[in-house]
Amino acid sequence: MASYFDIKGTTQDSFKVGKGGPTLNRSGSNIIKLNNSEQIISESALHPGYIQANWYTDTILFDAYTALTTTMTTNTVSYYPFQICRTITLGTLAFNQTLTTSTGLFRFGIYSTGSTYFLPDTLITSSTEITLATTAGQKGYNPTSITLTPGWYWKALNINSGTSSLSAETSNPPFSFYLGRGTFGVTTTTYGYRNNLTYANATLPTTAPIDALTEITTGYPIMFFKSA
Repeated sequence: MASYFDIKGTTQDSFKVGKGGPTLNRSGSNIIKLNNSEQIISESALHPGYIQANWYTDTILFDAYTALTTTMTTNTVSYYPFQICRTITLGTLAFNQTLTTSTGLFRFGIYSTGSTYFLPDTLITSSTEITLATTAGQKGYNPTSITLTPGWYWKALNINSGTSSLSAETSNPPFSFYLGRGTFGVTTTTYGYRNNLTYANATLPTTAPIDALTEITTGYPIMFFKSA
C-alpha cells in the first residue's frame, strides 16, 4: 500500500522512501537521491529566477515573433497554457500588437489549472477593457498584488469585434507534448482551446467556460510579464 507524506516545513533533510526504497536528500528547494548524482526535477530547476523589473515571455517554445490575426475571435474566449517555474509577483502583463490598423476592444486574464484535467478552472486576475485601435506595441495592464507560485496556468483572451494582430508562435509542434491532439496527425499543432463567450465590458467569468471547447491550431500568442 502506498503512503504519502508532506515534507513542507520539516527540519529533516533526509528521507527514506518505502521499505528497500531510495533515500532522498534535500538540497535547497530540490530533492536528490542518496548518491547525489541523480536529481528529481522540480519546477524551480527549470528557470534561474525572475529579476525585479525585468520583462519575460511566458514560453520558451518559439523561434520568432510572427504577426498573427487569429489569436482571438469575436464572442469567444481563447485559452493558452503557460508555465511559471519560480514564485513571482506580477507587475505588468502585456501582449504586443503588431498593426496600427487593428480595431476593437479586448480583455485578457489568467486562470488556474483544474485538479482533474489539464484545463482552465478559476479566474486569478482579469484586465479591464483594452482598446486595439490607433497604436501598435504594448497592450496590457497592471494586476494588483498577484503572486503566482510554480505550476501551470492559462491565459484567456476575449474580443468584442474587429481585428487583432499579436506577436505569436505559429509553427512549433512541441506544443503537442502538452496539449495532445483530438485526432492523429503531423500536419497541425494544438496551441490552446476556444469556447463560446459573449463579450462584456467587465471581468472574465470567475469559472472558465469549458462546455464546448475546440482546438486552436493557428498559433500561440506570446504574453509578456514584468516582475514587480
